[in-house]
Amino acid sequence: MAMSSTHRFAFTLDGRTVDGPADMNVTYVGRINRKLAEADARRRFEEWLNQPSPLARRWSSNQVVVR
Repeated sequence: MAMSSTHRFAFTLDGRTVDGPADMNVTYVGRINRKLAEADARRRFEEWLNQPSPLARRWSSNQVVVR
């Protein structure tokens, strides 16, 4: 069931999810299905991790998805 809310997924460089400070964050705002958002966040993390430029990773380390 989708409901209006905010969910944050945070990852360390080794791919672990954490509740505190992280290397990469994805925040979902709006009507979201948590299970689908979690899979999308993992995909975004993998894409982020595979960027060849450290500067590009730095600029894209905090992503917000509005649905």
